[in-house]
Amino acid sequence: MNDLHSELTRHIEQGVIPPYQYSYPPRSAYRPLDEGSWDIRELWARDLGNHRTPELNLYLHVPFCRYKCGFCNLYTVISTDQELYDAYTDALCTQILDHAEIIQARRLRTVYIGGGTPSLLGTRHFEQIFATLGSVYPNWRSTVEEVAVEATPDSIVADPDGFGRLLQLGLTRANIGIQSLVPKEIREAGRGQAGEATIRQAVAIVQELGLPDLSTDLIMGFAGQTPESWRHSVDELAKLAPTTVSTYFLTVRPDAWFSRTGAYQYMWKPELYERYDYAREVFTAHGYVQEGSVRYKKPGRGGYVQKVLTFHGVPLLGLGVGARSYTSVLDYMTGSVRPSLPEVAQYIEGARDHTLRPTTGFVLTAEERARKRLVLDTFDLDLAELDRAGLDAIADEVGAVLEAAQAGGLVHRIGASRVQLTPKGFKYRDILSWMFYSDRVKDLDRAYYEGLHDANQRARATMGTPVRITGLDGARESA
Repeated sequence: MNDLHSELTRHIEQGVIPPYQYSYPPRSAYRPLDEGSWDIRELWARDLGNHRTPELNLYLHVPFCRYKCGFCNLYTVISTDQELYDAYTDALCTQILDHAEIIQARRLRTVYIGGGTPSLLGTRHFEQIFATLGSVYPNWRSTVEEVAVEATPDSIVADPDGFGRLLQLGLTRANIGIQSLVPKEIREAGRGQAGEATIRQAVAIVQELGLPDLSTDLIMGFAGQTPESWRHSVDELAKLAPTTVSTYFLTVRPDAWFSRTGAYQYMWKPELYERYDYAREVFTAHGYVQEGSVRYKKPGRGGYVQKVLTFHGVPLLGLGVGARSYTSVLDYMTGSVRPSLPEVAQYIEGARDHTLRPTTGFVLTAEERARKRLVLDTFDLDLAELDRAGLDAIADEVGAVLEAAQAGGLVHRIGASRVQLTPKGFKYRDILSWMFYSDRVKDLDRAYYEGLHDANQRARATMGTPVRITGLDGARESA
């Protein structure tokens, strides 16, 4: 335990910044699955047997963007082709129908349309998607707790009437990427199309329309960002009063453009935790409560229901090219992790022909199911829930980590089995979460990112730019 406590203390003192832990295992641990080895209906039937309450989160992925942000490593492609949008919407609706039995067998809790920039789709596309969902799950608008969509400020300003129509269709939350309210930093993020004036205009439009939950974000760590410019963005966003705010550390993965430029090569940034402290102080003073390590919400209004439920172990069905599905049996994708227009075309063809199958993923053992909850859900976790998920096999290891975390002031132990993060634990949650990773997942993650680092190194060598591999364990990408 002393060694683990020392390790935690050292990482905190160094200001280590791991990637935000929003999934376990991470996508980097996925590997190709044997062709035809997984039938979607069978694996979801197996998943159903692992849950006392049959529930479901639905995620629909729209990969299209007008431009690529420098920090983004998500599954996105650049296209404004309306015919492609039409064909893609048809494919997505076909997938919904093909998964009708899976959806109908569970209580649908949330619907999230992510991307990409889903707000690039036209009103007719959303009407088609929602009508298809209604044909499968007729009362979805009255039973789901959250209907969310991602949008850019410029897409809202370009078509406010179209966005208003989404509210009529049942939208309850929109995630609007802001990243900064400093013009220079907005340009640095590759978001020059969405300047400060456009951001403010988009927020005003959404609030005037009466959207129940406006979710925005800020990023700590852009090149050239100063403590003063960070405080400006935090102060100005607090004045705009969105119902939900996320503050992310900029952790540039090797498959993002920022990493390929060589401009972002850091692992230790203790001063960024000071920016975290400032944001927490300001937002809590403005009436927000902390929902997670990165997120603040207005009580009774804001929040990110799908993420919270997924962390709690509610399975997620991901449809669309590049979408991930999270079950208690297998986390999987039906395509590769490398976005491209040809692969989007293959997805459309596969959906039309009803031939989409899990192609890459990670098989979850009982032990890995327990680790998933520990990595994601230490905000408020009853360890007794994990007894049937494989906790016994790793009980000594987990106990030692939790003892070290408690000694370091990161967790409360409540009663016989409940664990909750302290305010300090919220701050350093991603460091603690990494300590629950299995050796297998660490090895897969390391191999994946070392391959990307090597590719970046070869590319930059031709330009005479040095490269440095850094990470939480000396190899893992973390910046």
